[in-house]
Amino acid sequence: MDKEKALKGLKTALQTELNGIEFYKMAADKRTDPKAKEVFKMLANDEIMHFNELQKQFKTVLSSNRWAPSVTLKEAQHMFEGTSPIFGDEFMTRITEKHFEVTALSIGALLETSAIDFYRRMKEEADDKTARELFEQLQNWEKGHLEAISRQLDIIKEEQWQEMRFEPLF
Repeated sequence: MDKEKALKGLKTALQTELNGIEFYKMAADKRTDPKAKEVFKMLANDEIMHFNELQKQFKTVLSSNRWAPSVTLKEAQHMFEGTSPIFGDEFMTRITEKHFEVTALSIGALLETSAIDFYRRMKEEADDKTARELFEQLQNWEKGHLEAISRQLDIIKEEQWQEMRFEPLF
């Protein structure tokens, strides 16, 4: 991958992470459920760590046309454990408050899916081992986010269907 293409890809990655940061911060600010607030803040912080690593890579590629050794990005996976990976038990009993959450989680899933696909493409195009490892690590991290968000969406949808006595015909 030449320098120009690497820098263009990194700019796109940086913007992707900024979008995630702002979205998850907004979602955290709008929540009263303590676990949801904490998880959305944690997702924003994860994206900040991604942004900082990508910014370091951008500066290194720009100045030396090389990739910097990547830090190991560790995910706060413990936040996604339990029956309801994002929301607390108290929240899960109040269906009337779930409309925003479904919207926020759906948008979050789209952001994560887009990031996964982007990092996969960047990994495939990279000819530098360090770059491939970085993009694979970012791709896997975003997959973890997507899995937790998808699991939570499934839980909420199932509960809404049960409460509305909706039974899809298959």
